Amino acid sequence: MKKITKIEYQKKNKDRFNIYLDDSYAFAVDMNVMIKYSLAKNMELDDDFISEILTAEEEMNAYNYAVNLLSRAPKSEKELKMKMQDKGYDVIFIENVIKKLREQRYIDDERYSEMFISSKINTSKDGRRKIKEALYNKGINKEIIDEKLSSVSEEEEIERAFLLAKKKLASMKEEDTRKKTLKLSNYLINKGFEYSTVKKVVSSLLKGDFDEFDQCY
Repeated sequence: MKKITKIEYQKKNKDRFNIYLDDSYAFAVDMNVMIKYSLAKNMELDDDFISEILTAEEEMNAYNYAVNLLSRAPKSEKELKMKMQDKGYDVIFIENVIKKLREQRYIDDERYSEMFISSKINTSKDGRRKIKEALYNKGINKEIIDEKLSSVSEEEEIERAFLLAKKKLASMKEEDTRKKTLKLSNYLINKGFEYSTVKKVVSSLLKGDFDEFDQCY
């Protein structure tokens, strides 16, 4: 058995404590770990109990790392897992932390998807196809993606594509209608709009047909 002979605040982090066993520094713990195990001066610890405390400290470290990442920017569950894996945390710790964060609503793929869609529509002006691909790559469930994107109507999609295309057209120097059609259409497709939307918008702006463009796609 070893006895806790001293507990002190860390100078640079008041939420962490240095633990001394038998007058020698042994380890540091987060405040939550210290409270959980009721660590106090003169408390005696056996090796198994010390091992349990250190395991809890490792998991708390993983939790704090995840919370810090989320405080900087929202992340999907998959993104957070990958960040933690890259940091080298044990798989069991990662799963426990993800479960806890899910219960606390710190991570929520449905809410994340709503925020992501809103941002891409209002800031990047991306089309539904590009947004859908991005969410899929972030590990969002297909059912969630389809449900959240269903709130974006075809009319809204066409209007957004029209405004982008109109602005792009004003900056184009080409005189040839065919070149304008191809360039404008490729621009909208790269922004993530469906072909049917692109065809309607470009035809409306250029008053032309899509025969030549159709042959390219």
